[in-house]
Amino acid sequence: MYSKIVIKSLTVAVLQNKPKIFLYHLLANNIETTFPNKLNFYKFFTHMLKCAYKTSKGKLHLKIENPAWEDEGYKHYCFYDNYHKYSRIYIKIKESNGKLYFDMLPF
Repeated sequence: MYSKIVIKSLTVAVLQNKPKIFLYHLLANNIETTFPNKLNFYKFFTHMLKCAYKTSKGKLHLKIENPAWEDEGYKHYCFYDNYHKYSRIYIKIKESNGKLYFDMLPF
């Protein structure tokens, strides 16, 4: 149940361009990232969010994808605008052993 709240806060943070909404949940004990620490993940997240909004045309919308090549169990939360073919920002999320794992790539 808590994982749904965390993912919802991430989604709202991206769609409303308010990353601070997500920070409280990111710092919880059952959240892990592939970054050296959670604050580095948050800094990268805010930077990517800022870039996404500068390059987007119109509002962003979420599409959850499960690529065939994904072999680590991550779901891909891709945020698209209505103009570009590729996502403006995307975050990989995996739930395992009661923890949520977050990863982001720079493209």
